Amino acid sequence: MANDGSQRLGIAALRLPLAAAVAFALLGGSSPRGAELVPFRGIPVEIAPASPPLGGEALPKDVDSEVESDFRAGALAMGKGELAAAKHTFTTVLQRRPEHLSSLINLGWIAQRTKSWVEAEDYLKRARQLSPDNASIWFALGVVYLEQERVDFALAAFSQVVALEPANARAHRMLGLTLGRKEWYSAAEGELRRSLEIEPSDPGAHFNLAVIYLQRQPVALELARRHYHLSVDLGSAPDPQIAALLSQNIPEQPLPTAAQGVR
Repeated sequence: MANDGSQRLGIAALRLPLAAAVAFALLGGSSPRGAELVPFRGIPVEIAPASPPLGGEALPKDVDSEVESDFRAGALAMGKGELAAAKHTFTTVLQRRPEHLSSLINLGWIAQRTKSWVEAEDYLKRARQLSPDNASIWFALGVVYLEQERVDFALAAFSQVVALEPANARAHRMLGLTLGRKEWYSAAEGELRRSLEIEPSDPGAHFNLAVIYLQRQPVALELARRHYHLSVDLGSAPDPQIAALLSQNIPEQPLPTAAQGVR
């Protein structure tokens, strides 16, 4: 009987750190690297391809040549991480051609990286007016909304991406992450599994799925271990807190109620 009592004590002692670690992950902890993992760590700046005018009279060839030359210079600056120079160049492009879609999208990404949320939304919404069914614009808006914890807006945006591009693995992954933020864990698991059906070697989806399994009732510890270790094997940065807890022989018990109400 003494052994039973000490085992119960051990389980109780371990539940709290497990709950705290998962809460930390869902709230947005830190890690030296990552690619849309839980916690959300942002995504790389993307260079959209140069786009043709979306209507109206064609610009004179010499002006068009200057615009595309400037755009390529801005794209090169983005590739080097020189965001201020890229922003200046893309802004110059828009002065000559206000409907230049790729410049609008890239300016939205630059504003996202600098956490200039109003500016990011402005550029991306202008882009969306020009190309309302462009999945990359909806994806960028979803990222901007999610980083502001505007989860319902992010959910709508990523749902639109999945509707436009059902085979987009990253869109399913981000939709799954967003559903997890809503604490809709069953739906989140479904989207993350769909992401892995499309792209089985995606470390971010494996990591997110591991965290979702830690939120199951009861906790799916073995599944969490499997997907966490797969994510690390595929290149994700290890998470010391989650790794330490997964290495324990913790019975698969529901998390305390407090852990289910992560905000």
